[in-house]
Amino acid sequence: MDHAKDLIILVDDNPSNLRIGKNVLSDHYAVATAPSAEKMFDLLKNNIPALILLDIDMPEMDGLEAIKILKLKPETKDIPVIFLTAKNESEDELEGLSQGAVDYISKPFQPSLLLKRIELHLLLVSQRKILEKQTKELQYFNNHLRKVLSAYLSGDVVEAIIADPKRLQLGGVKKYMTVLFTDLENFSSIAEGMNPEDVIHLLNHYLSAMSDVILTENGTIDKFEGDAIITFFGAPLELPDHALRACKSAILMKRLEAEMNKKLIEQGISPLPLFTRIGINTGEMVVGNMGTDRKMNYTVIGNPVNIASRLEGVNKRYGTWILTTDETLKECGDAVFSRRLDRVRVAGIKEPLQIFEVLELLNDATSEMKKWVGLFHEALDIFETRNWSAAAAAFERVLEQNSDEAASLVYLDRCRRYLEEPPAADWDGVFDFNVK
Repeated sequence: MDHAKDLIILVDDNPSNLRIGKNVLSDHYAVATAPSAEKMFDLLKNNIPALILLDIDMPEMDGLEAIKILKLKPETKDIPVIFLTAKNESEDELEGLSQGAVDYISKPFQPSLLLKRIELHLLLVSQRKILEKQTKELQYFNNHLRKVLSAYLSGDVVEAIIADPKRLQLGGVKKYMTVLFTDLENFSSIAEGMNPEDVIHLLNHYLSAMSDVILTENGTIDKFEGDAIITFFGAPLELPDHALRACKSAILMKRLEAEMNKKLIEQGISPLPLFTRIGINTGEMVVGNMGTDRKMNYTVIGNPVNIASRLEGVNKRYGTWILTTDETLKECGDAVFSRRLDRVRVAGIKEPLQIFEVLELLNDATSEMKKWVGLFHEALDIFETRNWSAAAAAFERVLEQNSDEAASLVYLDRCRRYLEEPPAADWDGVFDFNVK
């Protein structure tokens, strides 16, 4: 290692010791000498050395007093100090090291040994500086990574990724998880009457509020597609209750939507209220970083993902807002209050699905809600026996309890049509929705 540019200050009240020391050091270092501690402090006003060689026995201020002052000053506290002294008792060495010296060398000294120990301590200083720089760079990277990831992930998920950066490598794994798709009803029509800046302002307002709900439930935001949000629960953070968190997020989003719409209209941010349709599904899917080393996306793929996407759109057929499958509700246990709808086939999926509308968290469901849902299930049971007139009368009773209940109107219309033209005798009761 080349120490030609490193400055060493040699402090000793004996001119002969200063001359000898300078001769030993000068081939390797720039050397400044000081005949006293006071002169050393004068030198330090304009020079910060790589190391100080300090005698102990000196008039006016000895080396032990001097090192105490050095270690108290911010600008000198990190300068390594080696005591180079004739005091060779073990208690003297212990006292010197306890005051903060990095080494203690007794005089007379061996020149080669002194140079080697100086080299060692300067190497340690150099390595410490490199480590400090790397630590700062790593902290900056982690802070920047936290800032970027926090836009898509909850705080717990961000910390999990920082603790294990391998999660950001290309590749995927199969996991049993829950995925959630949202979309705004008729947003294109709403946006047509607005200028572009107002559309972006409205979207940012809406997406920020909904994303906060998702992140609070530790969901991972896959991507935003215009006014749509694609989210999954269960990766990269393990969430045993991923299905419940997805359903809870959907319920809370609809609650927030009602509050938000009042403000959007009152403040003139949106000309019309915003209504969110949501599809949720649970199953085994592939999750991971897909793309290239330069550009990747942490995402999910698989049939369960496609089903959730289709269910979001199927809401249009029933006038509902949150649709899910029996697989998701099975994972939720009794925590979610829902109602059964049809068995359906959606675009791209051959097997029929039993779908449900998520209405509320069970503990928050009102007695009125439970009453009309009970009537709805009675009507649906009759419908499935193909007794169209009795089913129609049953759905009318539901509407007497809840006149805004759109799905009952759908079934009532079916009953009336089937009274005039019944479905085929071999109809399996499954409704096909082949449009995405």
